[in-house]
Amino acid sequence: MKFNTPFEWFESSVNIALIGAGGSGSQALSALSKIDYSIKQLEHEGLNVTVFDPDTVSAANVGRQNFYPADIGQNKAVLLTHRANIFYGSNWKAHPVAFNPSEYDFRGFDIIICCVDKAQFRADLAKAGRDYYNAGFLLDMGNGSSTGQVIFGHLGKVCEGEIRLPNVFDYYPNLDGMKDDDTPSCSMQEALSKQDLFVNTGVVQPAMNLLWSLLRHGGLDHQGVYIDVRTGESSPINIMAA
Repeated sequence: MKFNTPFEWFESSVNIALIGAGGSGSQALSALSKIDYSIKQLEHEGLNVTVFDPDTVSAANVGRQNFYPADIGQNKAVLLTHRANIFYGSNWKAHPVAFNPSEYDFRGFDIIICCVDKAQFRADLAKAGRDYYNAGFLLDMGNGSSTGQVIFGHLGKVCEGEIRLPNVFDYYPNLDGMKDDDTPSCSMQEALSKQDLFVNTGVVQPAMNLLWSLLRHGGLDHQGVYIDVRTGESSPINIMAA
């Protein structure tokens, strides 16, 4: 089964909300800049990205996330968005706050990219959008110490006769009520004891490949992937109608 890119994505800019600018989000934003620049060279209108993250850069973030020692103390969303705008001439927006699903009309975004580690937030996000029609899509990235998954699916309902791609919460309803380890890492050594250095990179690359395929090749023949950076294994998630 193949999923075709919504036609309107080729007629105007694609509105994207990037939630989280840390381990995966900081690398995703860099990749989004490259996608935006590249598709504009192909006469596409490009991407319109809004970044949400309330956190500031800490010493433990440098190296594992896309930050430098000079960035410590600055807000992640504002810093990275400003950097992307300078490098690529874009006009993207940053909100140095947490994304609250109850405060946004999901129909304002074509794609929400979730790079938040907290399971409950991911469940709440999916639940908040499930009663909308034309709510856009959820591109979810989740990872553990060395494994991860990427799932691209519809956030809400679709009209009769249309294919609905299941989202991460359809696959994993147990996210609702799941407990997370919210203890912040105080050093690079502690951060690396929790997650391998390149596990976020391993998750971001296939996620951005899905987005590139949608915008460049007109659709998808799979809607996600499971990865394990230690074993080198990678398994596609075939398209399933919800």
